[in-house]
Amino acid sequence: MSAVPPTPAQLRDVAGQCGLSITDEDIASFRGLIKGALEAYNYIDAVPDELPAVRYPRAPGYQPQAEENQHNAWYRKARVSSLVFVEIITLARKNNEPNRYSRCFQIEG
Repeated sequence: MSAVPPTPAQLRDVAGQCGLSITDEDIASFRGLIKGALEAYNYIDAVPDELPAVRYPRAPGYQPQAEENQHNAWYRKARVSSLVFVEIITLARKNNEPNRYSRCFQIEG
């Protein structure tokens, strides 16, 4: 869906809701400034997605229940069982700590 620039009436309405008074020159200036950003957005929106072919079944995973997540460390869990080598990347943020990445290889057999 392409992005459409706001009409002058919409800009006036939003400015009024924010307690701002804008002139016709302000509206014309804003519409000129946002034009390039909207063109860039529309270009990216029109580019087709290059999704890789699905080589194994995918499932969304699940949010573990309290019994399985006693320390509240998991947000979602998923299992990939059709691969021999699985790279697991965990990204979590808890208690305002910085993001932590962990990588390991798991062999299912």
